[in-house]
Amino acid sequence: MYDFTLILHFLGLAMGAGTSFYMLGLALHARRLKEPDAAKKMVLGAGAAISGVGLMGLLLLLASGYFLLQLSAIDINTLNWAFWMKMAMVTAIIMYTVVMKVLAIKAKRREGEAGIAAMKKMKRFAFIGPFLAFLVISFAVLAFN
Repeated sequence: MYDFTLILHFLGLAMGAGTSFYMLGLALHARRLKEPDAAKKMVLGAGAAISGVGLMGLLLLLASGYFLLQLSAIDINTLNWAFWMKMAMVTAIIMYTVVMKVLAIKAKRREGEAGIAAMKKMKRFAFIGPFLAFLVISFAVLAFN
């Protein structure tokens, strides 16, 4: 059961972390488009679908991580600093995901300058997701190595 849960954990990691890199690529591609409405349509179209995959990956990652701790019978008080840094980065990813989702909703529902302003914020924040994914993976390696 532990091995299956670990597989699910890595699947959630691939889905969640992969999404942040995909969304960065999409934001960089959208920058090249001259028409802001075309960029908005592309990011909110394909990006919304991929964002859902990333959210499911994050939920799978959180649930499987909880069960991994339960199955391994690790005393939570014995976990090292790297584990707690990993958990802090997981919290940052959750907050980042919520902020990006709110911005996407604003961009989708608002027309004109308000929608484009939300899109610009999303493009500015696009680099944060892959950086947070890198930090989570790095601290996970340090925690369980």
